[in-house]
Amino acid sequence: MLESALTEEARLALERYGGDNASKTLLPLWRLFEGFLQARGALPAAILNIPEESLRAYANYLDYEDCHIDDALVALSAVLLVCLHVGYSGKSLRTIVIPRIRRPVENRQWDAFRLRTYQPLESSQLARSRRRRAKREAQVADRKHVNDAVS
Repeated sequence: MLESALTEEARLALERYGGDNASKTLLPLWRLFEGFLQARGALPAAILNIPEESLRAYANYLDYEDCHIDDALVALSAVLLVCLHVGYSGKSLRTIVIPRIRRPVENRQWDAFRLRTYQPLESSQLARSRRRRAKREAQVADRKHVNDAVS
């Protein structure tokens, strides 16, 4: 099977990065991106000639395609990894995200971060505000009780 110039460049970058395993794993995801580029028009001559707008459009396409968010993240990450190892600017690649993922949200229970991929339900927001209100009222009552005991 004859590879395009973009696929050949991506394969060489992946082999430099992680050997044959990286190439076997990530190259099919790159080919999906290349198919997306072909559907939008002519393929660029080199990976560095791919405009940022095409990468952003691919992120939007993955967001609205009928696939799980984790699969979309892996596909976009593979494309961005190839671009990074070819010499694309890391600063510009950091701004390319799948729109459905808003931002990292602190998980207070574990002091870690998780990605918010959905809007919380209104009922959970109401329950959370009730818990916060009850906690504040308990703290105020405790302070009042301590102040009364001291006086």
